[in-house]
Amino acid sequence: MPEFRAFATQRSLTDAGRRTLVDQAEILIEGLYVHLPLKRAMHAVDPLQRLRLLRHRPALPEDQFHAELQRIFLGLCDLHTNYILPDRYRGFAFLGVLIEQYEDDAGPHWIVSKVFDHLVGDPNLTVGAELTHWNGMPIAIAVQRNAEREAGSNRAARIARGLENMTLRPVRMSLPPDEDWVELRYLVDATAHQTRIPWRVFETADELAAARANLPAGLAVPGAELIGLDLRTDVVRRAKQTLFAPAVAKEVARVSRGRARVPRPTAAQSVAGVLPTSRPEELLARTVDTAHGTFGHLRIFTFFMSDGQVGAFVEEVARLLSVLPEEGLILDVRGNGGGYLIAAEFLLQFLTPHRVRPEPFQFINTDSTADLCRRATDFGPWRASIEESVETAAQFSAALPLYSEDIVNSAGQLYHGPVVLVTDALCYSATDTFAAGFQDNGIGPVLGVADNTGAGGANVLTHDALRSLWTKGPLRALPGGAEFRVALRRSLRVGARFGQPVEDLGVLPDVRHRLTRRDLLEGNADLMEHAAELLAAGTVRVLSATAGPVSGAELTLTVTTKALSSIDIYAGSRPLLTTAVEDGDNEITLPAPAAGSTLRLEGFDGNDLVAAQLLPLS
Repeated sequence: MPEFRAFATQRSLTDAGRRTLVDQAEILIEGLYVHLPLKRAMHAVDPLQRLRLLRHRPALPEDQFHAELQRIFLGLCDLHTNYILPDRYRGFAFLGVLIEQYEDDAGPHWIVSKVFDHLVGDPNLTVGAELTHWNGMPIAIAVQRNAEREAGSNRAARIARGLENMTLRPVRMSLPPDEDWVELRYLVDATAHQTRIPWRVFETADELAAARANLPAGLAVPGAELIGLDLRTDVVRRAKQTLFAPAVAKEVARVSRGRARVPRPTAAQSVAGVLPTSRPEELLARTVDTAHGTFGHLRIFTFFMSDGQVGAFVEEVARLLSVLPEEGLILDVRGNGGGYLIAAEFLLQFLTPHRVRPEPFQFINTDSTADLCRRATDFGPWRASIEESVETAAQFSAALPLYSEDIVNSAGQLYHGPVVLVTDALCYSATDTFAAGFQDNGIGPVLGVADNTGAGGANVLTHDALRSLWTKGPLRALPGGAEFRVALRRSLRVGARFGQPVEDLGVLPDVRHRLTRRDLLEGNADLMEHAAELLAAGTVRVLSATAGPVSGAELTLTVTTKALSSIDIYAGSRPLLTTAVEDGDNEITLPAPAAGSTLRLEGFDGNDLVAAQLLPLS
């Protein structure tokens, strides 16, 4: 850390470069930043005045200039809207351990959950050690102080990110540590120990490269404009994978080299009930045995496909749902910083018989957003409402979805068992959208290990992407590889919470689970039991149909059902048949629809629609 600090204080920006950074930040925040009124009201901040003051402090040392510019953005409490330092600052500050929190009757505890032995060097500081003091401060106070430096949108998010940042910090996006080393006091088997660990800075691979998504059929909007991602969470996730899950990192590398056209399980996977997957960087699927039965557990680590293959990701999720137990699914998105919004919302239809309503998005109404929407074709649908605001004085534009409702309902329901969604305070952006859609569309209970999700309710674009879209606009190239990201369009809830913004509020869980020591040290054992208890209260249903050949003017379907009393069959919007069914195989004959039609089967329990399937006919 002393070497990095000496390097960071060297002057590399010209005075003109500094002015460019401040000027461009002001254009983004004043003209495009959709949450500015909300942030001013909820957090009592004035980023524009702070930028003006920074512009008039040319004698500020360079490291202090960068720190102040970062503080201005951190003060927005918005992980979508960031200042990313120039390329020369790339790297991670790291202590060599990860710390996590659990609770019991005695209150909160903080333990070491992972150790990178090559850096720590203290044989007593092992997994399970309980921290009591950090640089002489009681650990509870130290965590709270560090949380106050973070940009989380709510208290739960700030604490989660502050705790993570205590030992692993991307220095391009977060204030560097003030100290060169950390003094830790901890307990192992009730025996007190003390150690000193130096901060080290190591380089990482290039952060997220620009990618153009391979999107589902019918979606023509460029992928770069459909990103909802907390960049820092995703970068930290990949660093954790490299440091603490080398087997997973090795499998990701193997798959990326094209050696895993057919996924194959490792010996460890076979023992743990893990299913092989062609997308190990994003997905982990396994079966879990609990006191309430055996269920599927699908962990989605990210909605950002580093190779841009959104379609391949969606197809792999569909395949995994077909082989996981039908008795119930634990859908786990903890620590997922988001990614492609279409990847998140497209999956919702797999889990519900009802049509999914995608969340709508709004611009803030300013001269800048009006000009942007006039020049960028893809933003055209919002243009009229922004221009009308001159007369209406509306603060925000019309609320429109980023893609049609038909796209996010084009595949239909694939999984018919009960589903529970597990969230935490590190869920952000597209994952907030996914969790909100899961709750708003009534798919199942949300089981949270924190009081809120991260509450990132926006579509985010980089300064560079906006400069390309906003031809003849005011944006100029930034010096030294520096970058800004800005929340451009805010998302709103649908369903019972229609019109409520996601930003700062997040998704509140229906049921709260407080992590235990067993959760941190024994593979989330108690969390899985809690989720299984919720699943056991649901109903396992089956609706699966296959079509036989057309005979004359009739078509015969073999329909397998469970816990259904009747089904309705449609060809497009035209009803063809309503019939009672029994558990097991049912032979159903109906008028043959036109070749190439897609049948929609809707399964009912009494008067309640509880299952559906789309059946394309050749």
